[in-house]
Amino acid sequence: MWSRPIYLVVTFLLPIICMLFWGTFMNDGLPSSIPIGVIDLDNTATSRNTIRQIDATQQNTIVAHYANFSDARDAMQRGKIYAFFEIPANFQSDIYTGKQPNIDFYYNSTFLIAGSLVNKNLSIMSATISGGVTLKMFTAKGMDAKTAMAQLRPITPEFYAIGNPWINYSVYLVNVILPGLLGLIILLMTVYSIGVELKMSTGRKWLRAANNKISIAILGKQLPYTFCFTVVFVACDIMLFKILHYPLHCNLGWMLLNSFLFVIANQSLGIFMIEIFPVLRDGLSFASLFGVLSFSFAGLSFPIEQMFPFMQAWSYLFPIRHYYLIYQNIALNGFEPYYALWDYSCLMFFIFLPFLLAFRLKKALIYDRYPKK
Repeated sequence: MWSRPIYLVVTFLLPIICMLFWGTFMNDGLPSSIPIGVIDLDNTATSRNTIRQIDATQQNTIVAHYANFSDARDAMQRGKIYAFFEIPANFQSDIYTGKQPNIDFYYNSTFLIAGSLVNKNLSIMSATISGGVTLKMFTAKGMDAKTAMAQLRPITPEFYAIGNPWINYSVYLVNVILPGLLGLIILLMTVYSIGVELKMSTGRKWLRAANNKISIAILGKQLPYTFCFTVVFVACDIMLFKILHYPLHCNLGWMLLNSFLFVIANQSLGIFMIEIFPVLRDGLSFASLFGVLSFSFAGLSFPIEQMFPFMQAWSYLFPIRHYYLIYQNIALNGFEPYYALWDYSCLMFFIFLPFLLAFRLKKALIYDRYPKK
């Protein structure tokens, strides 16, 4: 491990950079002051009050007024604003005469988080403004405020965000993306550390040092990496749950166990990959493809349950899927660890993968058939 700088860089420096980057990526937890525009064709006291109320929201900031739809659309296409809304002419007079004027909202849904937040805030504010106008109409007719509110909103919903009451996007993203990146690093490092023996034709020497026992050879080579990456994951868990204070509704030990098994699972998977493709470039290519696909099969961005049954079955082959389910169930939702035993067992199952094709790797080391060109 001390012979090449790449070992120390990938084992320690790269994970530290990932932790520092993702740990500070969304410091506020939620985007704020998203720039939006407005087209005010009415220019009355009511329209200006509507604009002020929308501008007062935490996530939205009105940065420009436009004269027409074309100018606003051009600004949004250029990325200057994420959304704009248009107040029609005769807005105030139509309200007073009961003609129900429309406010048109346009938002860029290409940006998932920004677009959804803008849509949410504009929808809430439009409902609030509409309710305020209706309330004034009821009270103007002599109805008291309490009765008017009952007429306006007969059912009052209450919303509770379970597990993440702050709606902190980093709680959802970082706890999967960061372990996923570290898992990819472990996968590639495992394939490289074994594949380089094949490339440099030092496989026989490696086997002789292990008394020609492939199991001892693999164990001796991977144990130092197991220790190093476990230390990295312990530091990662401490940063997330103790320093950044992400939700943790269980004992930290259960997440440390989750991290340790995740390290072992990715190492075992990496060994299995280099056994299938006992050529360094082929093994790294396959590991890279598998590692990138794992983010889609974690279940964070799209529910696994809504995929085809065949794809649902494939999700069990990715350690990050089980890591995410354990985190979601016991850390976020506060379930008893008993309900995560199946996923803990699945992570442990990966340990047996290297034994399936160990003979193939040993044969490749002995006969030294690595392509020289």
